[in-house]
Amino acid sequence: MRKKKIFITGGYGFIGSNLVNFLKDKYDLTLWDKDICEGIEIKNNFDYIFHLAANTDSRFPDDIEMYRNNILGFLKVLEFALSGKSKLIYASSAACYGCKDNKIINAYAHSKMIIDEIAKRFFKKMKIVGLRPFNVFGKGELMKGKNASVITQWREQILSGKRPVIFKGNYRRDFIYVKDVVRGFEQAMRLPNGIYDLGTGIATDFREVLKIVIETLGVSVKPKFVRNPFKGTYQEY
Repeated sequence: MRKKKIFITGGYGFIGSNLVNFLKDKYDLTLWDKDICEGIEIKNNFDYIFHLAANTDSRFPDDIEMYRNNILGFLKVLEFALSGKSKLIYASSAACYGCKDNKIINAYAHSKMIIDEIAKRFFKKMKIVGLRPFNVFGKGELMKGKNASVITQWREQILSGKRPVIFKGNYRRDFIYVKDVVRGFEQAMRLPNGIYDLGTGIATDFREVLKIVIETLGVSVKPKFVRNPFKGTYQEY
């Protein structure tokens, strides 16, 4: 029986590399590592397209470049999917929900919201599923550097002998392990058109999460509480 053929953008990133490792034995994978904004100049004979390539830095200083990378990149992938009638499964973001007043607070979240609106316009023309992962953590996340989840940052701080830094205030997140996320992407291959949340449904206070990290590492360390320097662009929950 022929293996289903899957085309993947962003396959060398954090979630993408985990997705590749999860799918590689079951499907025929092709990874695209060029600038998708320049177009995809190969013949589309793929059953599915997973689009994960994006600028995910919510504090990226150049809004124009953020919109270019994320929106134009999505349009190029959408065009490619249409050319071969492939089912498109793309990464949106829970950042689309904004903060407490549902206000979008950065260009990254806005770009993902725009992508979702574009996708909706194509629901009647093609097979397309958007997934909104919440706060993903897990293996391979160190490649994200300063954009890694607080779980990974606290772990690295503690293991290097430093006090874990935590923002003052009531910050909460719905944390989801990366292996659960990639399972969700595979399941999306069988979902009808739509935009779906990908999380646990439970928001946990940062202080509680840090307590679990400290206990898991088996250390005794006091957190260092600091003011949030990213107020206005950093979601509280």
